[in-house]
Amino acid sequence: MTFADRRKHARFKTNDPISYVCVDDNGSPIKEGKGKAINVSKGGILIETADAFKWQDLLLLTVDVKRKSLSVKGRVVYSNTDGSGLFQTGLEFLETGEVILTEEMTIEPWKCPECGQRNDGLSTHCIRCGYTDEAFVQVQRKLAAESIEKARKQQKKLILSYVYAIFGIIVVGMFLYLIGVLPRLD
Repeated sequence: MTFADRRKHARFKTNDPISYVCVDDNGSPIKEGKGKAINVSKGGILIETADAFKWQDLLLLTVDVKRKSLSVKGRVVYSNTDGSGLFQTGLEFLETGEVILTEEMTIEPWKCPECGQRNDGLSTHCIRCGYTDEAFVQVQRKLAAESIEKARKQQKKLILSYVYAIFGIIVVGMFLYLIGVLPRLD
């Protein structure tokens, strides 16, 4: 059994920017900096920074996801370097329910075809009966991707309608100015 097989939660790759503050037991800042998230799961996150951390260090992270910032708290499980001068640090989330998702990671909540249990959008197996089927997971991911694409198209459509409205206001204003309805600003 490999290490990846023993993990409780599936990991999802990401490249979201993060900022962090490492605090001591009293909550006083020790160091702070910026980096990026490498992957994330329901239980923790892997970050890459220029700083090394000690086992059990407490970090307060701010992760920029979907144009908004999410704050999470985690404890260092490991911190390693590959010799490039950057450190990859694994953090375990300390508060339950803290989940960071980028659009690429999102899987829609799903209902188990075996037992009917409603599962969250991260689990690749049923939390009640353990059902898993890679084809089923791929379908869920495809549905999530389609949902995201639909939302992006709606956003583009809304932005385009705003641009048209602003352009229309400018054209009408210029027309009214040219025919003398609006006064000149000399």
